Amino acid sequence: MKKQLHFKLITVAILLMSSHFVWAQSYEASKKLNKSAGVPADISINLSNHAADIKINTTNDKTVSISTEIKVNAHSREDAEKLIAAIEAFEFELKGNRINVDTRFYKSMNSINGRSTITLLNGDKVKIKDFEIRHEMNIPKSASLNLENKYSSVSIGEIEGENKLNLYNSELRAEGFQSTVELEAKYSKLHVEKFNDEATFNLYDTDIEFKTAGNITIESKYSKIEGIKAGNLKINSYDDKVLIDGFNNLKMEAKYTDLVSAAEIDKLSLDLYDCNLKIQSAKSAEFTGKYSDLELGKVKTLTIPESYDNNIYLDKTISIDIAQSKYSKYEIQSTTKLSIISYDDDIDIDQLNTDFEGISFDGKYGKLIINAGAVPFKIDAQMKYGKVDFPQSLSPTRHIEKSGELELLAGDKGNTIIIRGYDNTVAID
Repeated sequence: MKKQLHFKLITVAILLMSSHFVWAQSYEASKKLNKSAGVPADISINLSNHAADIKINTTNDKTVSISTEIKVNAHSREDAEKLIAAIEAFEFELKGNRINVDTRFYKSMNSINGRSTITLLNGDKVKIKDFEIRHEMNIPKSASLNLENKYSSVSIGEIEGENKLNLYNSELRAEGFQSTVELEAKYSKLHVEKFNDEATFNLYDTDIEFKTAGNITIESKYSKIEGIKAGNLKINSYDDKVLIDGFNNLKMEAKYTDLVSAAEIDKLSLDLYDCNLKIQSAKSAEFTGKYSDLELGKVKTLTIPESYDNNIYLDKTISIDIAQSKYSKYEIQSTTKLSIISYDDDIDIDQLNTDFEGISFDGKYGKLIINAGAVPFKIDAQMKYGKVDFPQSLSPTRHIEKSGELELLAGDKGNTIIIRGYDNTVAID
């Protein structure tokens, strides 16, 4: 039994040594090649590129050219030559004002322990230990670019034409896009100096950074979007991080997303579920949502059709209109006007603005705290099983508490705080 086991171990060792010996036999090869064509200034470029780093320079010349450097470490000379021939045969074809460049050279690639078996486009299979392909293109700055890229890095100079980019497991660095951009990216990292025109992002598990942008429409999941300045934003988001310092307007529908910005916004429209959002201010804001935390800063006008289990923090506001709210918390630095229909909410108003116009509170099981300060006000309260605390200096003209019913009229100056509902706790100081 011991002899048989010894024999099996020797056999396995020999097989492993043989495998190592086979792969130790390798062949290294390299080649450089160039292709070019004269093109019109308004050329449209269709470029497909996989598994090869590519640098795209933009020039004032009416020429499209590509230089390619290939380095191969293959199982045999035959495999190296087959691979180089497949790479060398890539499409480079001009048709009118359109040029097609397709550098793809394989159907599939399987890698084990750093060694690859590649099935080429013609069906041949080659065994490769390692390979490196680098392309460098020169294109007119005025060109339009339609790029599809996988498994490699791309750099692009400043380009003036329209752009359509489809990236998968790629790294992009771009100086800037002067015209429109349609961007689709998965599992990628993108660094762009500027988007000067309209841009559309469709992102999945992708990080993008930019310095400046125009208007952007974003459809995104599991991504991180960072920028310094943009125009108007329209965002449909799921589990993203959005960090854009400044923008003009925001329309956002999102789940499980965080957005942080120092933006002073003209118009804000939010439909959120379990999100965190922080901005500097908004002239006009509308929010519908659940389970979210909002820090909105200074808001001139806030409209909330429906709020459920949210925390909302406001600095100085002018007008707040909340049509329906449940289980929510509102911390308001100051306001001129508030109207709310409430269920089990906590509302805390630090002070009333000097131009106070009135408060209408209709709630159940809620808590309302108001620090009126020196601003004059009147109280009109009708509640069942409720409590209203108010300053002794505010003389009541009607105060009835009987069988759980409360009626209170107090004060003779300023605008009115109207309280209606069931089992609320109200404190006005």
